[in-house]
Amino acid sequence: MSATEPTTRQFSRSDEVCITVAMAVADETETPVDELPPLYTAIDPDALDAIVQPRSDGRTEAGPRVSFTIAGCTVDVGDGTVVVTADAETAADSGASTRAHAN
Repeated sequence: MSATEPTTRQFSRSDEVCITVAMAVADETETPVDELPPLYTAIDPDALDAIVQPRSDGRTEAGPRVSFTIAGCTVDVGDGTVVVTADAETAADSGASTRAHAN
């Protein structure tokens, strides 16, 4: 896991947010995507897409953000960006947490 910098990935309207999240978590944990817990164990993937998918009208103001934990990481999604930070307390735990909230 990254000890210094969080993993950041950008996504656009044409990207699937959930795939971007999975790839960022895999990068941060240095774990193959197929060995990570399924995203649905932490958050509803369809709801995540519906909440944070960039708008088609080109608006640039800040939109909603969603944060949750999975695979020992905190994931923050919004405004076309996924930021994944390894949690020091849970870095040894590769299981998913169901803690999630939207801002």
